[in-house]
Formats: sequence, structure tokens, C-alpha cells
Amino acid sequence: MTNEMTYNRTTLNGTQWEIVADNFGAALYMHNFGKDGYHFSGYYFKSVEEANAHLDAIDEKIRNPRPISTRNEIPADYYGVPGRYYGD
Repeated sequence: MTNEMTYNRTTLNGTQWEIVADNFGAALYMHNFGKDGYHFSGYYFKSVEEANAHLDAIDEKIRNPRPISTRNEIPADYYGVPGRYYGD
């Protein structure tokens, strides 16, 4: 039998997480917004610190989003040769 400890945390996008830790590691559970309770998120870590670091990385991506490139240009080396485009 293992001793389980539960930690709750909310990321900046409003997702509620539950970290369930035991002698073997820590699992992340995500809150079901349409239903009651939590479901396994697919992430399992060796320690609670690693699970918190993963959630910190999620928060960092939310704080500093990458700009979306809207350019539809064909790069100059599209075919591996500079200046060669479609129809050349």
C-alpha cells in the first residue's frame, strides 16, 4: 500500500490540475469541466517537482505566446536551390 498525497493547482488558462503523488511518482489529473471530477491527463512524473515544472512550462507558454506567422511566401530555397520556384 502506498501513501498518496494530492496537490491542486490552476494554470493561467484556467485549467484545474490535481497532482496525485505516491511512492512511485506523481500523476497529473485534469478537471472535467462538463462532468464532476478529474481524469488522467496522460502525464506521469518521477516526482512532484517534475510535475510542477511541467505546469510551470505551460504557464510560461501562456505568458509568452509565440507570434503566428501569416506569411504565405515560398522560401527562396524551396527546392533546395536558391531562386528556384514553381514552374522553373
